[in-house]
Amino acid sequence: ITTRSRYGLRFLVELARLESSVPVDLGRVAKEQDISELYLSKLAVPLKSAGIIRSARGAKGGFELAKKAEDITLLAIVEALEGRQSLLECTADPGTCKRSADCATLPIWRGLDAAIKNYLSGITLAKVADMVPDYSI
Repeated sequence: ITTRSRYGLRFLVELARLESSVPVDLGRVAKEQDISELYLSKLAVPLKSAGIIRSARGAKGGFELAKKAEDITLLAIVEALEGRQSLLECTADPGTCKRSADCATLPIWRGLDAAIKNYLSGITLAKVADMVPDYSI
């Protein structure tokens, strides 16, 4: 998990917490999350391509979630920002290793990959947003 996913999740949590009827200005998210606006704009591209966020242009432009926060999993976010990955190349494509057919440890790494994916797919953006304290009150 890289900074892309960590900051991308913070970006999306901010959008989920603000859930307003108007798009949220990227500058506001950058200020609230102490992340460069330029960096956030780069993260917005794959998140938009994945259908997680949408943007609006103009004076009242900005970003908003393209789906309900309850329908966005952490796995979807990580895969949008990092690409589909496995811990080891051989768990994603056993053909990359000549030992995969009789590798005693391959099932261990596949199990760990599955556990991580199951964990991330079981947590929604809404759940994460609910965990964040609201300091605006």
